Amino acid sequence: MYLKLTIILRTMMLLLNILVTTEGQTVVDGVITQYGQIGRNITLLCKTTGNRMAEWRLNDSEIIRTKDMELTGTSLTLFNVIESQEGRYSCHNLESGNVYSTVSLLLGYPPGKPQVACWSVRYPLNVVCSWKLENQTYLPTRINVTYRYGIGDAEHCSSEETLQGNCIIEDIQLFSKIPYTLKVTATNPLGFRSTINQFIVEKIIKPDPPTDVSVSPIPNQPKKLLLQWKPPVTWPDPSLFLLKYRIKYWPEGSTRYRMIEISDQTSYNLSGLRSRALYFVQVAAKDFVDNGAASDWSATVSARLWPN
Repeated sequence: MYLKLTIILRTMMLLLNILVTTEGQTVVDGVITQYGQIGRNITLLCKTTGNRMAEWRLNDSEIIRTKDMELTGTSLTLFNVIESQEGRYSCHNLESGNVYSTVSLLLGYPPGKPQVACWSVRYPLNVVCSWKLENQTYLPTRINVTYRYGIGDAEHCSSEETLQGNCIIEDIQLFSKIPYTLKVTATNPLGFRSTINQFIVEKIIKPDPPTDVSVSPIPNQPKKLLLQWKPPVTWPDPSLFLLKYRIKYWPEGSTRYRMIEISDQTSYNLSGLRSRALYFVQVAAKDFVDNGAASDWSATVSARLWPN
């Protein structure tokens, strides 16, 4: 019985020290934390007995009244608030100077709609979904990420306070027409926004760019260059899940380029080139059966043709 009473008393003390009001404010040790949106009007209330007039101070300095604020009885309204008006507001007894109540005003913005993209860079091992917020909120903002396959139970992927991040989905279902559904929700004291993204794995395959791309002149071949590369290091098994490649090349000084596509190979002779010219080349990879999207282009490499 004594233990139960102790737990009840401690719980009541905690509730007295830390309260969450119906207006989304928090109260910690008698100090109210109030959140406001930059550019909007905000009203601060003084907790007094009766309807007494009060003096407001900001960070212990008397507030100089301007046309951008209004004092009505025990409330202070700030019009179109700006960042510099963030701070610790206190209202005081006009005669004694004693503090009636204190409000810590924090300013920012509600979260924007999360921007979400999902790609399978390491097909068939996993899918990586990345997200970022449209805007900086300047307030603690939590991102919650869940996903589900079909109508199955939602799986929790991430919950953190950061403007961008990744969710990795493993043990993915291959060759299925049933979509995955990813939901990203951003929440802070001023509101929340969600983005829902549905995808089928084979439609979001996107390899990383090829690596170790090189181009070199071929001895005694004044109109050919040898191009070589390796598959993306992140692609799990190029011998089983084949890739095809796109090659883009152009001579120095030209704004036009030629592009060709070749099947499963990692070298190619560029031919029919201008003698002695300097050529620039890039390579991209794509799933062999054309699922998803091509990779970004590799870094540009260059070489000059073998002289005549």
